[in-house]
Amino acid sequence: MNVLRSSFTLNDRPVVTSSSSSSSSKSSAVVVRCHSAADHHPTTNGRRPSYGDPVVVVVLRRLLLRAAPSSGQTTTTTTPALPSRQDVQRIALSAAPYLLFLLLYGINPYIRLLPVAADIGRVDLRNVSAWEEYLFPWQLHVVVSSVHFLPLDFVAAVPYLGHYVIPVLYPAFLYLIHRLELILQFYRLLGLTMWGHYVIWLVAPTLPPWALDFLAAHQATNASIMAETILAAHKEGPAFARIDSFIGRPFFYGMFVGNPVPFGSFPSGHVAWPMCILVTLPGHLRSRFSVYVVWVAWATLYTGHHYVLDIIGALALVGGLARLMGHVAQAQQTRCSILPL
Repeated sequence: MNVLRSSFTLNDRPVVTSSSSSSSSKSSAVVVRCHSAADHHPTTNGRRPSYGDPVVVVVLRRLLLRAAPSSGQTTTTTTPALPSRQDVQRIALSAAPYLLFLLLYGINPYIRLLPVAADIGRVDLRNVSAWEEYLFPWQLHVVVSSVHFLPLDFVAAVPYLGHYVIPVLYPAFLYLIHRLELILQFYRLLGLTMWGHYVIWLVAPTLPPWALDFLAAHQATNASIMAETILAAHKEGPAFARIDSFIGRPFFYGMFVGNPVPFGSFPSGHVAWPMCILVTLPGHLRSRFSVYVVWVAWATLYTGHHYVLDIIGALALVGGLARLMGHVAQAQQTRCSILPL
């Protein structure tokens, strides 16, 4: 049997290839082995590498070392374990105010703590819209929605379709990256934000701009028509009405016709929810997610569902509550990674 040996260098380490052949089997095998005379090597956690370590193993060790923290400790990739009972209890407790808000929001047509469509005659319909006309020389939601075509209608619909999904998907993402403390912060901030909305809706119920514009246009031609009748015939806004007409189904009409709080335009909950995500995201992801927040804000104007003041109110509310939570966390000498505003 003849043995052929050759050597080369891999990352300053001598590598020897040996090939053996047998005349009887007419076959050959090539094995690549790594040799090092060092007694200590970083890729092997201090042990001297065996002469039987294949090149692939050594290369993988080097890659894992480069992915390890700068302290020199190696990391292992593990599948996220199921949350412990204590973690589930902490998440449920932090989400309880938000879930209670959703309950009262859903049953509002029965308990009527907030105005419903039948109360339209007792609601000041010109509160936020009057302020917007006073502060801005033109109605910005009208300007934004004036340039419209069907593809933009679908682009504006995407954030609305995902609105009720993100409070579930975002905590799931945080769990996968092992950031339980951010899940707790998110649900606490979201709960405080929505109860802030609830109080504002009690004090200053606001009709969405599309509904107010729709109401004004129809009453201009028929002053005797009831406002409640007008709003019942048109629930989704012009952009979503165009989509329903295109697909031939009242999809968005069915989504919005059952809105239990028709006078909840100010502040914008559609903007507030992603803002709660933005201020609790890990720092390196915030700049990317801010694009989504801008997308949502544009969509609320484009669809005529919110005024600019609704967006500003949502940003101010979430920012103020996030700062308050940060001060409370500092007072309690606990770690709080909420975005400083």
